[in-house]
Amino acid sequence: MDLAEECLALGKKERPEKQWMKKMYDRFRVQNGQIGKAAADELLFRRMYAAEPGKTSDTLKIRYWRTGRHMPVSREQCELFGKALNLSEEEQRFLIQGYYDRCDQVFEAGAAGMVYGKRLELLERLSREYLDKVHPMVKRQLYHAGVKLDQSLRHLYYTDARGYICSREPQSAAEIGRHISSINYMSEFGRQMKLLGEIPRKTMIRHLMIFAIPFVNEERISRYLEILGYLSLDENHTQVDGSCLDRLLLGYLRLYEQFCAGSEPEDCCQWLRESSQILDGYLEKRQNTSLRLFYFKALKSWE
Repeated sequence: MDLAEECLALGKKERPEKQWMKKMYDRFRVQNGQIGKAAADELLFRRMYAAEPGKTSDTLKIRYWRTGRHMPVSREQCELFGKALNLSEEEQRFLIQGYYDRCDQVFEAGAAGMVYGKRLELLERLSREYLDKVHPMVKRQLYHAGVKLDQSLRHLYYTDARGYICSREPQSAAEIGRHISSINYMSEFGRQMKLLGEIPRKTMIRHLMIFAIPFVNEERISRYLEILGYLSLDENHTQVDGSCLDRLLLGYLRLYEQFCAGSEPEDCCQWLRESSQILDGYLEKRQNTSLRLFYFKALKSWE
């Protein structure tokens, strides 16, 4: 709860990414003859759209983007904004991964290539390892219900996620319930397991945590994020709304290491379930959703 309070307080301060954007913008103004902000915003608009701004709202959105008040509505607009600012390749990457808090690229149906293949292979390997850790009693339930283990990935994931949020009913780690309870999550989960479309970084962190538990630590989650095209864990990184999810997760993982180093995997899983429920319940009472790591909208149907 102390960790949550610290992150809630820091979330009210200015994003470090906004300070980075200010530096990029000031540099752009100097590169173009130390022009004023109004002239700089007009120039950025012309570079982005190859047209003159016709109304106040045209340059107002540029102002909002470079001050962090709003974000570009699409990845394409964000990339154009970065090119207009004359960002280097490395800076353009941080614009997307850090400032915009997204994956470096998006894949569509029919995607192929080395990068996509490498990332998909990692996610598939992690999901197989996850299924290998399924409780024997759960495997027995699935067998008697006539359902194969690999066909139950979505429901097992959904059930586990329930176990990490504030509990409203008793739940055993070996109880999975009926598959129909997670049916509303089928389409979204299936798309994300194929790495198609925009997948929020917070969502991917949740996937990595649930798949890897109890063998989770800062180094492992960061390495997976980098391979998948996201910014690695950084306690100074914030989400676009300013919330300090990375700082919260890193502090949580350090507590986990402190209390569970050398413990049996089953005891580690129990600690993670109980502690995350406490954390999730506290954040829920504070009416904060951004920091609730294991919560997602599809769980509302269970609540």
